[in-house]
Amino acid sequence: MFTTRFISSLFIVSTLSLSNLFAQKPDFSLVGFATQNGGTIGGEGGTEVVVTNFNDLKKYAETPDIKYIIKISGTIKGTGSIATRDYDGSIRIQSNKSIIGIGNTAFLDGVGFTIHGVNNVIVRNIKFSMISLGKNIPDTTSDIPNIYSKLGDEGRAQILVNSGDLISISAPKNGGITSNVWIDHCEFYQEDPRTQTNQDLYDGLLDIKNDSRYITVSWCYFHDHHKCSLIGSSDKDIFKDRKITFHHNFYKTVQERVPLYRGGEAHFFNNYLFDVYTGSVNTRVNACVKVEKNYFEKSENNVYSKNSVIVGQAEIVDNEEIDCKRTEPVPGACQLNLPYEYSKSLTKNPKKVKAIVTKYAGVGVL
Repeated sequence: MFTTRFISSLFIVSTLSLSNLFAQKPDFSLVGFATQNGGTIGGEGGTEVVVTNFNDLKKYAETPDIKYIIKISGTIKGTGSIATRDYDGSIRIQSNKSIIGIGNTAFLDGVGFTIHGVNNVIVRNIKFSMISLGKNIPDTTSDIPNIYSKLGDEGRAQILVNSGDLISISAPKNGGITSNVWIDHCEFYQEDPRTQTNQDLYDGLLDIKNDSRYITVSWCYFHDHHKCSLIGSSDKDIFKDRKITFHHNFYKTVQERVPLYRGGEAHFFNNYLFDVYTGSVNTRVNACVKVEKNYFEKSENNVYSKNSVIVGQAEIVDNEEIDCKRTEPVPGACQLNLPYEYSKSLTKNPKKVKAIVTKYAGVGVL
């Protein structure tokens, strides 16, 4: 009798423990460089509004000097049309804003964000894509200012809405700074790059340029695209105070730039990369990137330095590599002294990163 009761009790306790273990979500609070420089709280303490259309989203997001928590409900498309050549799909976010999707259906379809010369911005739980534009512009279409270029910069067609980016973070070139931005639990995608072979049709999924600093990109899902994230627009754009954290992001079927990083410092930890088939972390022009406890699968050149006269460096710490290959040398070593605590958010065993990231990255899991 004692043995039966003991075994039954042990079974119940074990079942409850396993249930609690699998039910428990990771800590999704802000971690990384966006916690520095006074922190990033977006529109916390401000007025909360719900938007369902482009004009309202643009009105609240572009209002200066007022804190807003803007919640997006459902799909929002740009205004105007390609046919009438007046399409507008760009929103220029002002300081002290939180823009958060409701549930798992917030979708900016043909709409991109520009975060330029401002500070304290949060974007969470939103899906972004420009596919509806790319598939609806006929090949015979001539140039349409701010919407489409038939030849682009390199002789290939380009979408120009929001400069072709889903999110563009940048700063004025006259000495202005963009600071303290948190991009979290979003999804960014275009078309399968092996099928849609024009690498310039869409620009970056998330690009960061000029004097931009104290940024965290976390728990996002980036997929089906050529050029994922450009950090620094050229080899002259090497802001020394550029500080970005990328953690627990899922990158799938991307050609390259995961990220391409020029100048400054970055912390790239606990990310899962699958089928990044040309190059992943490309550290250039004296950048120092700490690449820590990531899971690379069927990817190429996981950490390298290419296409700049001045190379970058990396601190490579305990990464998992499965069925990967390398055609470029590993960059030289550097050491990054991080100013923030992240041990509670760190998935310490890199073998577990794949399961955690695929379950919790992207929209609808907050």
